[in-house]
Amino acid sequence: MVQLRGSYPFENFLQAGSIPSVWCPGCGIGTVINTFIHAAERSNVSSNDICVVSGIGCTGKVAYCVKFNSFQTIYRSCIRCASHIKLKNPNWRVVVFLSDADFMISGADDFVGIVKKGIDILVIYINNYIYYLYIKGKNLTKTPFMGVTVDKSIESPFNIPHLAESCGFRYIARWTPLHVRRLSYSMTDSLQKPGPSLIEVISPCLMYYSSEGLVGTSLNRMDYFYDNSIIKKGERTENLDLRFKDKIIVGEFKDGT
Repeated sequence: MVQLRGSYPFENFLQAGSIPSVWCPGCGIGTVINTFIHAAERSNVSSNDICVVSGIGCTGKVAYCVKFNSFQTIYRSCIRCASHIKLKNPNWRVVVFLSDADFMISGADDFVGIVKKGIDILVIYINNYIYYLYIKGKNLTKTPFMGVTVDKSIESPFNIPHLAESCGFRYIARWTPLHVRRLSYSMTDSLQKPGPSLIEVISPCLMYYSSEGLVGTSLNRMDYFYDNSIIKKGERTENLDLRFKDKIIVGEFKDGT
């Protein structure tokens, strides 16, 4: 176990044994966690009333690195697990950290279930573009950001914000790890708003590089986000599909009103 020396700004929020983190250098998950802690500290929600739920894969490690009430589930839908926790602890603000793999396990049915039951849950969907790694017969090209599969589709085949709106989510936003301040504001707002909320973070997995024997850095990722992201507040969610688009539309699309 790593021992922290001296004081650390967020030592009241992070488990000492989780530092340094298990995530790859430049991985967006670490940025998202740091941003979430900033948002939690700034919000009016007590840290004792925040519950973090994570599932499998890299995002599954989130529950182990924070000092909030936290749970990891590897055998069932983490959204369903979060719903049960919220029903048993109505005063908690339950936050689910979701990846592509978790989404496939959860499915749209669990998104719909949140709304039907009127459960206040914040879903932070880290879209790491690994969906096709789980689909038989799909192969990725060498580029990690806008790579295509054998059927000429971009890695993520779902318009997550549009799915959330169709299910009835009240707050919907999308950012990249580059938009740290805006992402933090979205997290702060959604922690304090009633109803189900979704924040999608576009953060492709850097391991695509190593799997192809290529050298890549987090700077390549930042350059791509800087050159290809467009902020469009209030954009209609049906226009947010990532497939076959040269630009990533980010912003706050529904504000919970």
